[in-house]
Amino acid sequence: MQHGDTPTPIDRFAGILAQLWSRTAPVRDRVRARFEVDTRSLAAVRIALALTLLFDLVHRAGHIELFYTDAGAYPLRAFELTYTQYNGLSIHALSGDLWFQQALFACAGLFAIAFLVGYRTRLVGAVSFLLMVSLHARNPAVLNGGDRLFLVLFFVALVAPLGERWSIDARRRGTARATVVSFGTVALLVQPLVVFSANAIKKHAGDTWYAGEALQIAMANDTMTIFLGNVIADYPTLLTALNYGWVTLLSGSVLFLLVPVGRIRMLAAFAYIGAFLGMATAMTVGLFPLVLTASIIPYLPAVFWDTAARYVPARWTDRLPSATALGPLDRPPVEHRLTAALRARGYDDAVSYAFAYGRSLLTVFGFMVVVWILVFGAADVAEADVPDQIDHDHLDQQSWGLYAPNPSSSYSWYIPEAELANGSSIDARDGGAVTFDRPPDASDEYDTFRHRKFLQAVRDAEQGSIAQGYADWMCRQAADHTGATVERVTVYRMIQDSPVNGEFDSEPSRRTVIEYDCSTQTVV
Repeated sequence: MQHGDTPTPIDRFAGILAQLWSRTAPVRDRVRARFEVDTRSLAAVRIALALTLLFDLVHRAGHIELFYTDAGAYPLRAFELTYTQYNGLSIHALSGDLWFQQALFACAGLFAIAFLVGYRTRLVGAVSFLLMVSLHARNPAVLNGGDRLFLVLFFVALVAPLGERWSIDARRRGTARATVVSFGTVALLVQPLVVFSANAIKKHAGDTWYAGEALQIAMANDTMTIFLGNVIADYPTLLTALNYGWVTLLSGSVLFLLVPVGRIRMLAAFAYIGAFLGMATAMTVGLFPLVLTASIIPYLPAVFWDTAARYVPARWTDRLPSATALGPLDRPPVEHRLTAALRARGYDDAVSYAFAYGRSLLTVFGFMVVVWILVFGAADVAEADVPDQIDHDHLDQQSWGLYAPNPSSSYSWYIPEAELANGSSIDARDGGAVTFDRPPDASDEYDTFRHRKFLQAVRDAEQGSIAQGYADWMCRQAADHTGATVERVTVYRMIQDSPVNGEFDSEPSRRTVIEYDCSTQTVV
């Protein structure tokens, strides 16, 4: 428009929009501040996820033959007949040999270590995620909600720049941003809020959590409580206070975590992390405490890291390797060398366009992840039907119902009785005498929480392939313990009402899960 010309309607409208945009700057700055994440927190998330992955691999490796090979309780022939929705997703299902599983576990461990130190962070993270999907798909019977949450959080975290600080990538790059705000950080911050809010809503559908009774019921479940849980189970007043405190943290997560900034946000994050560490010492709930802790780390603000840095001895930081001390890793990544060569040959515009396109693609993907979290989370708590086009077992992963709507008021354990050819009976697990008495500590009836989950699948499958695979394995276990011929294995489920008031009101009941003929390998 020339000087003195009359503004057109479009010009006036553009001017109004510019003024409105300028006036909303304070609001936009406040919103931005709440979704901005310190890159040290992102590095800590990466380290926490990598350590959790390594812990999980080591934990599973202790029973690798039992759960992942043809010599165990869940051979490939059982895998092919159960959880068919996971068919074709597992590299681990290519062979039932022990050496093959050990090789894949070792491979996953190496990629987890690379992720831990931040070498090619996004690439090795993606490979680790795919190996995790494969491992989960090989035996879904040993998974609980903590495994699913770990998978989801790992996927969401890969959208954020986890290798920005405290990483080999950062050392090679030589620069690092202090803070980051993007759809990736939005997704990382929103994910735990959806988990907590959805769980609070689902608990509201019950009649025990908001009455202050649920935690006392949960702690009376002897298969779930360990260490500190066995102690506080005798203090109902304390359990009531902890019950209301937990419900408050869940239902108020948006207010406590997302709204504040600075020190107040730091204190709120400490409260949640403290609750999760308490969970780890009181209940055997798998990876839940570790994953939930990792999900809160992005809320730790700069003031936390600045304060913590003052207590780190200088000699520790002086020993950190510089980029020139990385040896072969000192070379720039191959894609950087390739782009440098292209720029040298006069393709600067094409390289710039490729980088801009890649950043735009990552932004779009981050936005889609945020939408995925919110849409499926809302659909779950509203119990709405998701359109068939997007309703898929591997996409609809935003259902978080831990101990909701009410904790179970009973617990169970399992006894595999083996009948020998000489007419005697033994406990197939250890070759000892069979007893149906209530154990002093029912949590000791399971080697790990994965054994508990697997036996729940055995119970639910009843005469299916999982139950038969377990019974067949028990036949072999009993034979190994005694060296005698085992004719039959009967798996019993013992059910005990929880002693909510501190005393048992009834004796355990017994139900038969499966009777299995060891010689003919058939269900009786």
